Amino acid sequence: MKLHYFHGRSPLRDLVMVKDGQRIELHIRPAGGGHWGLVALAGPDRGRPDGQFCRGPWPTQARAESVLRSVAGTMVGKGYEPKPGDYAVWSVTAQRLARTIGAPQGEQATPDADPDQFKPLT
Repeated sequence: MKLHYFHGRSPLRDLVMVKDGQRIELHIRPAGGGHWGLVALAGPDRGRPDGQFCRGPWPTQARAESVLRSVAGTMVGKGYEPKPGDYAVWSVTAQRLARTIGAPQGEQATPDADPDQFKPLT
């Protein structure tokens, strides 16, 4: 088993992962009310995201980071390579989606992280 430390001691807010021309970006964003959410976006490495999922809200950034690391570990097991130094190009989309986490009219996100459940962007 390989252990990956995706970052140093500073909080991990974004992580890019790639595999065979596909890209996954994991983002921790404020979800309103002092809570934090996780937004995952997937798509071609040089294109726009064509899949997404949102999870949360959590009361602390540390809890959201823990879920991000768990999802990243699952994706490493599926062959994705973490690129902690890469620029997260879909951060604006992630922020827009983070605003829907926990919102009554928005898509209800839950704390259960399932990295295989991507939904098409709307």
